[in-house]
Amino acid sequence: MKEPVRSWDVAARLNDAPLGALHWLVLALTFAVAATDGLDAQIIGFTAPQIAAEFGIGNDRLGPVFSAALLGMTVGALLFGTLGDRFGRRRTMIVCVALFGGGTLLTAFAGSVTQLMLLRLVTGLGLGGALPNAVTLVAECAPGKHRPLLVTLMYIGFSVGGLLGGVIAGSLVVEHGWRVMFYIGGGLPLALSLLLLALLPESPQYLARRTGAGGQLSALLGRLDPAGAYDAHDRYTLPEASSRADVGELFRHRRLRNTLLLWLAFFINLLVLFFLMNWLPKLLVDGGVPLAQAIRVTVMFNIGGVLGALVLAWLSARHNPRRMLAAFFALGALAIMAIGLGDGRFAPVAAACFATGLFAGAAQVGLYPIATQVYPSTVRATGVGWAQAWGRIGSIFGPLAGGWLAVLEPRFAIYFLVFGAPLLVAAAAIAAMRDA
Repeated sequence: MKEPVRSWDVAARLNDAPLGALHWLVLALTFAVAATDGLDAQIIGFTAPQIAAEFGIGNDRLGPVFSAALLGMTVGALLFGTLGDRFGRRRTMIVCVALFGGGTLLTAFAGSVTQLMLLRLVTGLGLGGALPNAVTLVAECAPGKHRPLLVTLMYIGFSVGGLLGGVIAGSLVVEHGWRVMFYIGGGLPLALSLLLLALLPESPQYLARRTGAGGQLSALLGRLDPAGAYDAHDRYTLPEASSRADVGELFRHRRLRNTLLLWLAFFINLLVLFFLMNWLPKLLVDGGVPLAQAIRVTVMFNIGGVLGALVLAWLSARHNPRRMLAAFFALGALAIMAIGLGDGRFAPVAAACFATGLFAGAAQVGLYPIATQVYPSTVRATGVGWAQAWGRIGSIFGPLAGGWLAVLEPRFAIYFLVFGAPLLVAAAAIAAMRDA
C-alpha cells in the first residue's frame, strides 16, 4: 500500500529547529562575506591621502572618487537583491563576492583617476549585492527565536572588516603605499568565493518555492532540523508562497509605512557613516595629524561598531527592538557632534569616534534584523536590497556633500554638526514604524 504524501511547513520547521552545526557554518561563511565587503567598502578611506598625493587631486575631486563605488553599491543592491529572490541567494552572493574581489584587485593597477573611478564603480556592484543576499540567507536558515541575533552577528562582520582594514593599512600603507591594500582587499574575497562554492548551502525557503528541488530541500532540512524525517517526495510549503515576487509587494498588505520609514533610516545613516569613513582620515591629515594616527581613529570607530552591535542585540532581545534602535540613533547623533568638539586632536576625536561606532555604527547593524522581519520570504532579498539601495544612495551623497562643504573651508566642528543632526530624523523614523 502506498504511503500518503506528508506535508511540511518549511518556515515553521525552521523556526522550531535547534541551533546546530550547519547554522554556525552558514553564519561563519556569511560573516566572512560581510567582513570582506566591509574591508573593500572602506578601503578607499584608508588610502585616500596617498591616492590624492599620487594623482595630484584636491579635496574637491576626491568626492567623486569616493562615491564611484557607492553608486555601484546602489545599483548592485537593487539588481542583485532581485536576482537573489529569482535565482537563489547562494549563487547570487558568490557572483557578487567574486565581482568585488576582482574589481578591488584590478584597482591596484589603476593608472589614472578615471580608471580608478571606473574600477571602483564595478567593485561597488558586487559590494552592494553581496550583503542583501547574505542577510537573507542567514535569516532564512535561522531558528525564529535566534534570527535577530544571528543576523546581527553576521552583519558585525562589516565592522570587523573595516577594523581589519585599518590594522592592515596602519601596518603596511605608510611603508609600502596604497596599492598593497588593494592586493589584499582583492585576494581575500576571491579566495572566499571558492570556499563558498564548496561549503555554502542554499536558502531552504528559496528551495521550497522551486519545482523539482525536493531532494535538495529534504537533505538540507535534515541537516538544519535533525528531528524531522524528510523525504524528497514529501510536499513542502511556505505560508506566503502565493505572494508575488515583485517590488510592488514592498508596499502592499500594510507595508507602505514601514517600507518608506525603513528607507529613510537607511538613507540617513549611510549618508552620515560614509561621510565619516571616507572623509575623516583626510580631514585629520589636513589638520596636521600623521596618517598612521588618522587611520587609528577609523579603527576606533569600527571597534565601537562591533561592541555596540553586540550590546544592541542583547538589549533588543530583552526590550522592544525598535525603541532600542531609535535610542542608538539619537545617541549616535550626539557622538558625531562630539567629534567636532575634539577640533582635530587625536585623543578626543578617537574617543568620540569610538562612541559614534558604538551607537551610529551599531544602529546600521540593527536595521537589518528589522528589515528581514518586515517582508515575507518571496520578496525578502528584494526588500532588504531596496532598503540597502536607499542607504547606498545616501552613502553617495555623504562623500559628495563632504566635498561640497570642504570648498567652503569651514571649521572642523562644522562638518560634524551638519552630519550629526540628521540621525535624529532617523531615530524618529524608526520610532514611527509599526511592529511587523
